[in-house]
Amino acid sequence: MLSRLYELRDEVEIFLQKQKQDKLYEAFREEDFQLLLAYLVDFFEAINNLNMKLQGRNSNIIAHSDVIRAFTEKINLWKRKVQVGNFSSFSHLNELLSEKRNTEQYDVTKEVLSHLHSFAEEFMHYFPDVSMENSLWTLVQNPFNTDVELLLESLQEEAIDLKCDPSAKRDFETMKLEEFWVKYLPMYPKVGEEALRVILPFSSTYLCEAGFSALVVLKTKQRNRLDVENDLRCALSSFNPRISDLVRKKQQHPSH
Repeated sequence: MLSRLYELRDEVEIFLQKQKQDKLYEAFREEDFQLLLAYLVDFFEAINNLNMKLQGRNSNIIAHSDVIRAFTEKINLWKRKVQVGNFSSFSHLNELLSEKRNTEQYDVTKEVLSHLHSFAEEFMHYFPDVSMENSLWTLVQNPFNTDVELLLESLQEEAIDLKCDPSAKRDFETMKLEEFWVKYLPMYPKVGEEALRVILPFSSTYLCEAGFSALVVLKTKQRNRLDVENDLRCALSSFNPRISDLVRKKQQHPSH
């Protein structure tokens, strides 16, 4: 929405002028507002990209932790660059500033820095611990490149057995993380259970939102008494139905 508003700002000015909205017209044309609007366009574009990376079915808390940690580092980079008047990380704002060479950057720098500082504090409130110093997480992410002595003593010997298993190492290179730990759970139960405790929790609300969206499609005003349990299971399943096999098992009813 903000990006479209920014792209159509000339048209918006004309519209406000024709509608005789003098106060809104003057406020919209102010340079400070135009610069901050350009900054917000870039900022929310980065937020939307982050949100897209946190969506999807085949995600886990470790992968999302990497994304969050990377975004935290970007915020720190933005603050360091803005402090010295470098706005290259914000393309729309940087382009607008280059067009307005006489614009004082100090006021813009102050506003942007203040916003980034407050945003960083709020962001860390939602994601307080994104470090990967947890030895168990390191084991789950790559059991063949972890310091076994940092693990709990009850896991150390089994972790060594797994680390020295050549077939497991080959599977780890070709299988998804979740599939790997499910496969080797029977062989290495202690390490496998701890790994699955890390991987299984939902790391975002994506699956819940997908479920509600499917429910809205299935249960309409015309079908408000429908028991959607079976239909919802089919809608949310990642398995493709084998229609040909299902049809083959059904008895035909020719017309009389």
